[in-house]
Parts: sequence; structure tokens; C-alpha cells
Amino acid sequence: MKNLPGRFAGVVLLGVAVLLYDAASGSPVHRLLVPIAMAIAAWLMVQNAAAVLLGAALLTAIHSDPLDPDWITGRAYPALAIISGGALGYIAVHRFRGRIASTREARWRHRHR
Repeated sequence: MKNLPGRFAGVVLLGVAVLLYDAASGSPVHRLLVPIAMAIAAWLMVQNAAAVLLGAALLTAIHSDPLDPDWITGRAYPALAIISGGALGYIAVHRFRGRIASTREARWRHRHR
């Protein structure tokens, strides 16, 4: 396994975040910072930004309520959903263009035989 110390740090961070998380709390720490720490821990463990961004975009979109006067569900969650979705879209386009470019030369040679 590559980057074992980083993955272990992710497991430790996730364990601490799970122990600190209180779903019934209305505190911004429990509603915003601890879930962000969990997302960082997930990235450290899986080393795949696209997977973490997909999860973050879906979870923040599900818990968003733009009409709610609470700043976390009304502003922070929608903003995080948009940022995560945009970053995921950028990664998808970048990967697609890279794969097309990597096979372009081979396709060009195959056509002109």
C-alpha cells in the first residue's frame, strides 16, 4: 500500500471526528467543521479527490435548504455543494481531455496507414 502513514493519519482523524461528532448539537463546530474534517480524513484514506468530492457534493446538497435563515443550511451547505460539484466537474473534464489526448496520436497513425 502506498502512503501508509497518510492513510493511517486519515483513520486517526476520522476516529477523532466520529468521537467528537454530536448530531443533536446546533454548534457550527459539529454541523460544519467536524464533517469537513471527516471529508479530509476520507481523502487521506482513499487518496481519490473525485470520490470525496462526489460524496461531499451529494451530502451537502441533500442537507441544504437555501430558504432556511440558518447560515449553515441556508448558505454554507449550498456553497459547499456548488464548490464540490464544480471541482468534480473540473476533474471529470480534465481526465476526459487527458484520455482523448493520450489516444489521439495512435488514432491519427491508424487512420493514415
